[in-house]
Amino acid sequence: MNKHKISRRRFLKAGLTIAGTSAGLGHLPEAFSETKTGGVSRTALKPLRAIPTTCDQCPAGCGVIAYLDGDRLVQILGNPDHPVNMGGICAKGLAAINLVNDPERVLYPLKRAGLRGEGKWTRITWDEAYNILSRRLARFDAGGQRRKDGRLVFDLGREHALWDGIIEAFDGAVIIRRQMFKNINERTACLGMTGYPALIEDVGRAGFILNFGANPFANHDHFIGMARRLVSAQVEGGARLVTFDVRMSETAARSREWHPLKAGTDGSIALAMAKTILESGLADEDFLAKNTNCSLDQLMSHLAPYTADAASSVSGLDAGDIVRLAREFASTPASAAILGGGVTDHANGTETVRCIRLLNWMVGNLERPGGLFFPRYPSAAVRKNTKESQKSALPFSNSAGAGEVTDGRIDTYFSVFSNPAFSNPDCLSSAKSLSDPQKVGFLAVFDTHITETARLADLVLPASTFLESWNLSDAPSLDGNPVLNLTQPVVSLVSPARALRSPVFDSGKLLEPTFEPRGEAEEVVSFWLELAKRTGGTLLRSLPYKSTSDYLASLIGELFGDESREVFAALKSRGFFSLQSESSFPQAQPEPGVATPSGKIEIYSEEKKSRGLPAYPTYQPLHDAQPTRNSLILTTFKSSLFSTGTANSKWTREILHDNPVWINKNTAEKMGLKQGDKVLLESSAGALEVRVLTTERIHPESAALAEGFGHSALGRVARSQKFHSSDPDTGLLWWHQKGSGVNPFELIENRKDPLGGGQGSKDTIVTITKI
Repeated sequence: MNKHKISRRRFLKAGLTIAGTSAGLGHLPEAFSETKTGGVSRTALKPLRAIPTTCDQCPAGCGVIAYLDGDRLVQILGNPDHPVNMGGICAKGLAAINLVNDPERVLYPLKRAGLRGEGKWTRITWDEAYNILSRRLARFDAGGQRRKDGRLVFDLGREHALWDGIIEAFDGAVIIRRQMFKNINERTACLGMTGYPALIEDVGRAGFILNFGANPFANHDHFIGMARRLVSAQVEGGARLVTFDVRMSETAARSREWHPLKAGTDGSIALAMAKTILESGLADEDFLAKNTNCSLDQLMSHLAPYTADAASSVSGLDAGDIVRLAREFASTPASAAILGGGVTDHANGTETVRCIRLLNWMVGNLERPGGLFFPRYPSAAVRKNTKESQKSALPFSNSAGAGEVTDGRIDTYFSVFSNPAFSNPDCLSSAKSLSDPQKVGFLAVFDTHITETARLADLVLPASTFLESWNLSDAPSLDGNPVLNLTQPVVSLVSPARALRSPVFDSGKLLEPTFEPRGEAEEVVSFWLELAKRTGGTLLRSLPYKSTSDYLASLIGELFGDESREVFAALKSRGFFSLQSESSFPQAQPEPGVATPSGKIEIYSEEKKSRGLPAYPTYQPLHDAQPTRNSLILTTFKSSLFSTGTANSKWTREILHDNPVWINKNTAEKMGLKQGDKVLLESSAGALEVRVLTTERIHPESAALAEGFGHSALGRVARSQKFHSSDPDTGLLWWHQKGSGVNPFELIENRKDPLGGGQGSKDTIVTITKI
């Protein structure tokens, strides 16, 4: 094991995944080959094989159990023993069956046969595909530096432990880490204030919660785990939830109060509340003095302009409500101010996060039940942990429109589980750039479907689903107890004859069951290790593993040393391993502390001041986000059915297959619009025709569109088209005449927060014209 490249600290801190193929499991401990769980069919009372695994439809890390009737996957349910989701499962997790059985999956390597985007392909062998890719990557072997004829770009749609080795091998390449970048405004703000890229919001024990733009009841990085704790706090603990959001989200609808603010004005509310808390004598003066670098006098001076009346004029929220909620927040012993994409996805997102986090510091709710907590990881080197976080959090690039990356020719663009031609702001410009051979010399895509990006590719490589893979990851530590999750294959059983022919078969130990992906789909780790062997050079030195099992066993061995066998047994039988509750785990991490250079929460930032930036948390208006008559600020949202894995799912698409534009009833009346009218939405990026949904559940100056609709590729279910296939249901799509909605990213302009660098995807102004 090369300890310099992958360590316990780096693996568990980053929350990355490790994976192994089934064919190479002979090197693992025997405990890894036994599954002792089972079930019974509720209808036929027939015994079922039950395999615990981990859902990968979103980042939440929910434990699930897959039930098989023979070799047929019949159901996926939540794992009731899992400490994160506690048996809960969402529609996305249930629909994972559709993902693995999708008749429109890519199952074989494909090479472009016509012009880019024509959809003409030639099936090739994996040997040919590896040779093509290895030759191109070998051209960047000397550190990946920019060549005279173009650059190398890796567009990584999911996080994985392997990426560290790839980045190290090609340290001059452009790296687009989408999952890391998604929360970059929040990460930037939290790192500057605490030295940690994120904090855990302990909603389960809170008595009062101010929610700024988060929607844990529908779509959240901690989704089911956080939603269940929030419900418990409300129902059992009587917690009071107040939501600020331009749209009545699922969470706003379940709140005691919903206040529709003008888009991007949350920071003014947070600062006015902080001022109210100080003036009311409700601030935790002892906490501020001991744990922050800012005195009460300094805070009072800075907050002087942020009155409730001033915030009311900016946001539209009544000044009396601002004062009332601030006092209630500060008077409740267990309170938390939480936040989400409704705050961070603006060009002032980083500064707004600082303003909202200040509310928690004002009342001292850090490392207290119901407040905010530092994330727990099984590492003794907390400060070294956070230094690595600081070092790695900010340099990740993001195309945010391929035009940004394609300023200068790209020699090779390699997209892994990413779809920039659909999900980038101003995505039509991204697609145009990616389809131009003068801008992108070679485009390769590793994914499960022919996405909008894959349709433009020169080479498409079939990827396995999470139900056909081995993975290890750490789950969000919502209760201060780190959890290791196992993802193990549950479908596509390999015949005993084929397993016996495997070159890595361990004589006398035929594993039961033995799996591999459908068709010739390949698992991530085995793909990269084979590519490294073919490419050689720096990539092979960064990934020096003989096989996937060697890679997996090396990492697990380093994580647990002599206790690996016991940990494997627990993972295999339960699907997870609760680190701090297991006596076999060597040492629990000591209590973490603030990891800033000053050793205190830095409300005041000398570093920002030196760069001419606001030293204190400051409200920054979105000056150019001012709607006029017949124009509104466009916001987007994700439904509880949204994920990349459900885009072509027959179950989720039957429930939700269209996305009309939300417009406030009074606003619509002034524009002469009524329910169901067709309108043209226009921005500097593009134009869309869409139906109107008039509602009182949105701010009068905002319009809203759901994400994940309007696919032009990926599959016919995603495009609401009936067709005949091996799945008889595809010929029964009853909603085919209703269309498949529109893609809001065709309208969203390429804006960025200048402080954090994250996308300001909720700032675009659209004009609305009745058709």
